[in-house]
Amino acid sequence: MLHSSLMRRVCMVLVLAVMLTTLSTWLVYTTMTTNQVIKLRAAELLPRAQSFAKYAESYLDGTLTRDQFLARVRQKDRNAAEVMVLSPEGEVLLCTEKQAAPDPGTLQEEIYSALSGSLTLNARKINPLRFLVLVSVPVRDADNNVVGALLVYSQVNDTEAALSTMTAPLMLALGAVMLLMFALAFVLMHRVVKPLRQMRDISQRMSQGNFDLMADEDAIGEVGQLGASLNRMSRALKKSISDLTFERNRLLHILNSMSEGILAVDSIGNITHMNAALENLFPPSARPDDPKLSAIDESKVWEAFAKAVSDGTSDDFDLEKDGKTIHCLISPVYDAASKIAGALGMFRDVSNEVRLENTRREYVANVSHEMRTPLTAMQGLVEPLRDGLVKDEATRVRYYDIILREIRRLSRLITDIMELSRLQSGSAFIETEVFRVGELVTDLCDRYSFIAEEKGLKLIVESDFMAFPPVESNPDRIEQLLVILLDNAIKYTSEGSVSVGGSVEKDKIIFRVRDTGRGISRQNQEYIFERFYKVDKAHSGMGSGLGLSIAREVLAAMGESIWVSSEEGRGSEFAFTVKRAKENV
Repeated sequence: MLHSSLMRRVCMVLVLAVMLTTLSTWLVYTTMTTNQVIKLRAAELLPRAQSFAKYAESYLDGTLTRDQFLARVRQKDRNAAEVMVLSPEGEVLLCTEKQAAPDPGTLQEEIYSALSGSLTLNARKINPLRFLVLVSVPVRDADNNVVGALLVYSQVNDTEAALSTMTAPLMLALGAVMLLMFALAFVLMHRVVKPLRQMRDISQRMSQGNFDLMADEDAIGEVGQLGASLNRMSRALKKSISDLTFERNRLLHILNSMSEGILAVDSIGNITHMNAALENLFPPSARPDDPKLSAIDESKVWEAFAKAVSDGTSDDFDLEKDGKTIHCLISPVYDAASKIAGALGMFRDVSNEVRLENTRREYVANVSHEMRTPLTAMQGLVEPLRDGLVKDEATRVRYYDIILREIRRLSRLITDIMELSRLQSGSAFIETEVFRVGELVTDLCDRYSFIAEEKGLKLIVESDFMAFPPVESNPDRIEQLLVILLDNAIKYTSEGSVSVGGSVEKDKIIFRVRDTGRGISRQNQEYIFERFYKVDKAHSGMGSGLGLSIAREVLAAMGESIWVSSEEGRGSEFAFTVKRAKENV
């Protein structure tokens, strides 16, 4: 219990209080006891002095000799009080103390009072425990005239003995009272300190996040009220921290689930929070000495953060990194006092938006270009015909054939655009049925084998499609898909072969068209199925760039997928899936 700092302090205060009480009691006791002893001694000397005054009168008128006077005084006073007889002029006529008699010059007050006819009781301090008690009385004759003065005095030396006699019981009583008070105070303080220690332990647990412990509210007085207040505070803190934790977790969940990257810094620029999306946008850099550059290795970003923290200026810019366009918005964050408490940065990958915007521009440009080419050709042929510049009938017929071919080309382009729009808007309905693909693929490969031979290529059928199980799809759309893939394969293959194959999976049939052409780079493979996208933009006459986009939309409408595997210089392979039928045909 004494290990308690509060208990030690209380005990020290208690001991100090008892010691001060004892000292005060001792001083008061000494003073009062000494005064009482002096008063008693003076009261004893007064009747003697009055009795001695008669002897002094007889001594002064010569009736008694000096020896007779002293003999009567000693006979009367066994305590051997000293007697001094003075003349009316204050001259010492007789003194019983020979060696250490007091100097009459120091007793002028008492002598003057006695010669004036007054009686005086007085005491003079020799040392703290020794006093000189004096009684001065006038000596009168038969006519009551003052004929001298008599001083009776005695040194009180026994105050120390009187004090010693009474000090032992007093100190014993004080010691007993002190022990009793200490024991009683110890018990009472133990009862007070125990709940306080409990509250201290509970507050320490509270600081560690444990709010389940409760203080004792049954204690009497302010201690119980303090315990109740502590419990109320504990419940309030528990609720507040629970609410704050819930809000923090919800905020962290929101931040971590955002597709935008979030990074927050404090008022001195240190990172306080960053979500997972930021790491996807900016892969961690190997810079352990600089946590900032380890998170985002871009000095422009940190310059914007420093400006936001110092000047409160927001910044908004795009950043090109690793082939991606990242939009950065960095703004200052203010506290309740409207002071800058840090900055918040939001980072969003706008590569798709930029690409879609570019695609939109390219789409308009490509449509205009694809339509302008046949229209320009027709204009160049119609004007000579209109002006009658073409006289030869064979030339006129050739012009008409070219015009007709360009019109058909323009019609196909418009048809493809309209079909792609219907597919992308979801308004095109594709009706499916159960059929076998063997005859469809065989007839299509027979037709394209002649087209491939005209270009010096060989068309290879790698699979026995007649043995394939029935599928549930649209035969016209399957033929359209194979036509698109075969057209592209033959168009972009200058030498080698084009092969058509397939495989039967658990619930799908996979069709593959492979060529030995120039191949497609990995960068272009990502956009190969976009509208009007051409790998070789220099050869704009090699199609409109809508075929693969139509193929993807047709398959998506039927719940199927298409993909490409290619390597530059080693050809390409396009594959798509078709759903197997659940019943045999």
